[in-house]
Amino acid sequence: MSVDDLTVTAARAATQLGANIVIGCEESAVKVLGSAGRLLAQVADDSADAHKLRFLQDWYGGVCWEETRSRCVELAAEAGIRTPRQVVVDPRRTGPNDLSALSAPLLLKYDGSSAGRGVFLASDARHATELLAGLDQTSAFPAGRRVVAQEFVRGQAASVSFCALGGRMLEGFAYITLQHQQSPFGPASVIELADLPQLMDMARRMVELTRYSGFGGIDAILPADGGPPVFLEFNGRPTQTTHLGRLAGSDLCRAMACTLDGRPYEGVFGRTSGKTVALFPAEWARDANSRYLTAAHHDVPWSERRMTAAILSITPQLHPA
Repeated sequence: MSVDDLTVTAARAATQLGANIVIGCEESAVKVLGSAGRLLAQVADDSADAHKLRFLQDWYGGVCWEETRSRCVELAAEAGIRTPRQVVVDPRRTGPNDLSALSAPLLLKYDGSSAGRGVFLASDARHATELLAGLDQTSAFPAGRRVVAQEFVRGQAASVSFCALGGRMLEGFAYITLQHQQSPFGPASVIELADLPQLMDMARRMVELTRYSGFGGIDAILPADGGPPVFLEFNGRPTQTTHLGRLAGSDLCRAMACTLDGRPYEGVFGRTSGKTVALFPAEWARDANSRYLTAAHHDVPWSERRMTAAILSITPQLHPA
C-alpha cells in the first residue's frame, strides 16, 4: 500500500469511527497523516474523501516538524527565542571559512534526524568539513534533506511534554535528562521532573508559532552560562514521556479529552519537581545494573502484561548473547 493510500485509509477510518482526534505516534505515521493537505488538491472539493481528508488536515496541517527541524530553529530565532547559531551546509561545497561565524565544537545535523541518529560532533570547522565530505561519500545524509552545522551548547538537557489545540497549550510538564540511552545525543533513559517556568514558556510560544494541535514535545538545553533555555527541536508527535503526565500532576490525556468534550480543565503545567523516573525499557537496556531501576520510579507497564512482554522480546539489549 502506498503512502497516499494509507493516508486516505486513515481518513476514512477516522470518519467511520467518529474519532475526535487522530494521533501519529512516531515519525513515519506523522508523515503519512501529514499528506492529507497535499491529497486534498487531488480530489473534488465536494467529495466524501475531501471531507475525510480535511479532518486529518485539521490535526496535521501539512508540516512534518521532524523533517523541517532546521527551519523550526529559524522560526524560533525569528520570534526571539534563544537558539544555537547554525549555518546551512552543502557537503560538497562548504569549506571551513563558511563556518567561521560558529563557535567550536559543532554539530552536523540533517532534517529528519531523531533519537540521536543523524547527529555528528565535530571539534572545529575544519573537522566539520572533513566529516561532511566523508559522510557524503557514505550516503549518510538522505537525499533532499537539509543539512546544518550548529553550535554545540554546553549545559543540561531538558524537555517539555505537552498537549495542545489550535496553537494553545492545554497542559504540559518539564523535566531534565539525567541519563541518555546512547550518550550524548540519544533519547533520555532517566529523567527528573522539574519546575522550569522559562522552559514551559518556551514550549507555549513554540505551540503558538506552529499553531500545533495534538501531543508533542520540545527539547532544549539549560545552558551552562545561566542564561535563558536554548531551543533545539520541536517534536510534533507524542514523546516517550507523554504517559507520565499523571505522575507529574499534569495529565495530558485528561486535558485533551476535557477540551475536546467541552468540559472545563485548568492546566497545572508541571509544578511537580524532584521525582526521578527510569524510562522503560531505555534505562534497563542502557545498564541492566543501573541504580535507577530500583531507586527511581521505573515506569514498567505491569498492568499491560502482553505489551510489556512484547517490549521485552523485541529489545535486543535485554537479550545478551
